[in-house]
Amino acid sequence: MEFLSFVIFLILATALGLILMFISNLLGQKKKTVRKNDIYESGVNPVGSATRQYDIKFFLTAILFLLFDVEIVFLLPWAIAYNNATNTGFLIAGFVFFMAVLLVGYIFVINSKALKWEE
Repeated sequence: MEFLSFVIFLILATALGLILMFISNLLGQKKKTVRKNDIYESGVNPVGSATRQYDIKFFLTAILFLLFDVEIVFLLPWAIAYNNATNTGFLIAGFVFFMAVLLVGYIFVINSKALKWEE
């Protein structure tokens, strides 16, 4: 019973989305024109090939950012739990272990020269 409001909300949101898509499909224009099918690139005509290869360093930097960003996000619940906890020794040990894992990952990234752009 505690999830009843969530289930009702989910059903209403899904129904509303489907109804709006149906109305849009029913009332929307169906004309296909050359201009409508043309490539749109933020208002600028596209230049070059769409299959241009990017350097792997861009992807590596993005992956590392996401990895460390997600790990840091876990510190907020830890801080809230630490603020409300009575036995803080266990939480401090968990925090030290977590930070050690982060430190090992950071040292690995630095030693593998993953963030060096010149090479």
